[in-house]
Amino acid sequence: MDTVPRQGSNRVAALPAQPTLPTLPTLPTLPKQPSWDIPSPFIFDGPVSPDKLIGRQAECDTLRAWIRAGRFTALVAPRRFGKTSLIGKLADETERKDKIPTIVVDLYDVASLADLVIRLERAWAAHAPHRLRSAIAETFAGAQVGVNVVGSGFTMRLAERPDTDPLPALHTLLDLPAKVAAKNRRVLIVLDEFQGLAGVRGAEAIIRSHAQHQRQTASYLFCGSQPGMVAAAFEDRARPFYGQVQTFVLSRLDEAALREYLLENCALSRRDISAVLPDIIAAGECHPQRAMLLAHLLFQQVGPGQTATTENLRTALDAAMDLMDPEARSVLSGLDFGSRKTLRAIAEYGTPMSVRAGRTLDLPKTTAADAASRLVKLGIVERPSSGGWRLVDPLLARWLRERYGTRF
Repeated sequence: MDTVPRQGSNRVAALPAQPTLPTLPTLPTLPKQPSWDIPSPFIFDGPVSPDKLIGRQAECDTLRAWIRAGRFTALVAPRRFGKTSLIGKLADETERKDKIPTIVVDLYDVASLADLVIRLERAWAAHAPHRLRSAIAETFAGAQVGVNVVGSGFTMRLAERPDTDPLPALHTLLDLPAKVAAKNRRVLIVLDEFQGLAGVRGAEAIIRSHAQHQRQTASYLFCGSQPGMVAAAFEDRARPFYGQVQTFVLSRLDEAALREYLLENCALSRRDISAVLPDIIAAGECHPQRAMLLAHLLFQQVGPGQTATTENLRTALDAAMDLMDPEARSVLSGLDFGSRKTLRAIAEYGTPMSVRAGRTLDLPKTTAADAASRLVKLGIVERPSSGGWRLVDPLLARWLRERYGTRF
């Protein structure tokens, strides 16, 4: 039958039938995420600015007094204890209040004397205040050793002449505090990760040969994150700085200061965490970085105008364990079998000498004692002033108890 309409007709052409579309499956509804009005105020993934540092004013004041007196000081702290943040606060206050500029030299994994020259050159280039730069430039120009305040001079010299002897440049850089003394009363030299110099033959002796004559022009702060290795640099009679350095050990955060900081920042963000505050502090054990990480994870679970619950706390702790998993496995993989068992014993029983731990983990006391000593030197385990043993990282201890616990 003809379905095409004739001219003037009201008939509509018949359209072909449309195929039936298949019914799509219903997708599951994703849980609604909290709506956060501001980012988390708790910084856990790097150094903090001087105004964000919690309860370290007394430490800063003590170190400033030692610096003004020209002391050689060792600042020792496990990793993530806020050492770098404290150095930043120290640099800020010594400049503002004491007019002492701070030159921070990063010695992490330094490889050679030439590498040390490059680290020193870059540190002076990055941190020297403008008022000292003309004197520094004059010193470099007179020495003609290929270093400069731009920070790339010696690197270029090595690129052009790989056989360049780094010693003249190193002596020039180490002599800078005396050279700039005419325009500044004192300079603070911070040698961060000082234990890195142990692998560079002669480096410590060369630094000492200059530093010992600079008491009137320079103060030296030797920093390290492996307490045993740092201590060895100053307690071994065979090492150049033996008996010449006063040690300052950075402790955990003051609990009252930490509590006040957490409450204040959550209140400013319109969150109430008072109900779970004792538990979150206990879980972090006043460890600077871990306390901030746990506070951040809890913050993510609580919306504006809400009160934190025990369920929020459990979720935050579970998230912390998920984050710890690859790190914890990496720590364990770097230890021998006896040290791993000793770490588990301390995490679960508070001592490597526990009779039950010895039986359950097949851990002889001699093995435990030797391993515990090594773990302390590495900065993984500490001996609190209250006695006993404790893992430096409370989240690693929690991870070990949850994954490998032997008690019910």
